[in-house]
Amino acid sequence: MTTNDIHSILKSEDRFIIVTHVNPDGDAVGSLLAMHLALREMGKKSWPVSSEKIPDLYCFLPGLDDILTDTDQLATIKPDWIISLDVATEDRISGNISRFRETTQLINIDHHATNPHYGQLNLIDHSATSTAELVFQVLTKAGYKLSVDVGKCLYTGLVTDTGCFRFSGVNTQTMNLAARLLEPGFDSYEITRLLYEEYPLSRLELERLLLSRIEIFLNGSIVVSTLNYEDFQRVGAPLSDGENLVDRLRENRGVEAGILMTQISDEIVRVSFRSKGLVDVSAIAASFGGGGHRRAAGLRSNLPLDELKEKILRTIEKTISES
Repeated sequence: MTTNDIHSILKSEDRFIIVTHVNPDGDAVGSLLAMHLALREMGKKSWPVSSEKIPDLYCFLPGLDDILTDTDQLATIKPDWIISLDVATEDRISGNISRFRETTQLINIDHHATNPHYGQLNLIDHSATSTAELVFQVLTKAGYKLSVDVGKCLYTGLVTDTGCFRFSGVNTQTMNLAARLLEPGFDSYEITRLLYEEYPLSRLELERLLLSRIEIFLNGSIVVSTLNYEDFQRVGAPLSDGENLVDRLRENRGVEAGILMTQISDEIVRVSFRSKGLVDVSAIAASFGGGGHRRAAGLRSNLPLDELKEKILRTIEKTISES
């Protein structure tokens, strides 16, 4: 079988488990729900799975209540295929699907260049601006006609992974796709307003803390800030409200990369990277067990925050000097 068989499988098979990655972003959630809703509209059985609560930022998306978060809910399910969306490595799948892996084949659809093709079928295209773009491609080839609900989900994935069409890689194909996703008849501002103009005030408090703790390194090219779980508790915000705050750290002239380090528990530090391109933050993240894209990546570590920060900065400094 080849990647060309994926759309044929979507047409001919009937039962699908759909998964995405831990700490899901807009592309992950949008792709997950779009595939689920489209398959259901095609008359298929579909079970979207995630082991963690979807960030409140995406609570407006249709199909959210269908996501199974309890592994026990999968006990009686017998899928024909597993579809993994936007997951760079299999160990980053959100949800325990181990009970199915020996008997069920997996379709791996992703746009991370570091993806090792862990599926029985793999559609990996790192030139795609989002996994939502690839989901649209396979659904279209399967003869699916886009609905309003699926269009909203895919548009959310496209908008968030392109930074509202600001990031590198956006081209005429991207804009043509955006236009096609809007064809079912919803207003693009209906999505972008909810994504970027309806943050809770608690997130503003987090941003104030983030900016107050800025540290500047390497002659102004690297900006680092920190948050911790006590900050989130104090302002009454879930950890998901820290989503994309790292973008604020690279928005200034001369800054090549922003790094947000969040102590999410006593043992775990979550690190989010954003780069303008000189620093390949996916390579930096990968050296610490994480991953992502050249301009956006992340990792989780058990190292103490200060020790981890020092090691990351040394790695970045070496990378810049070698380039």
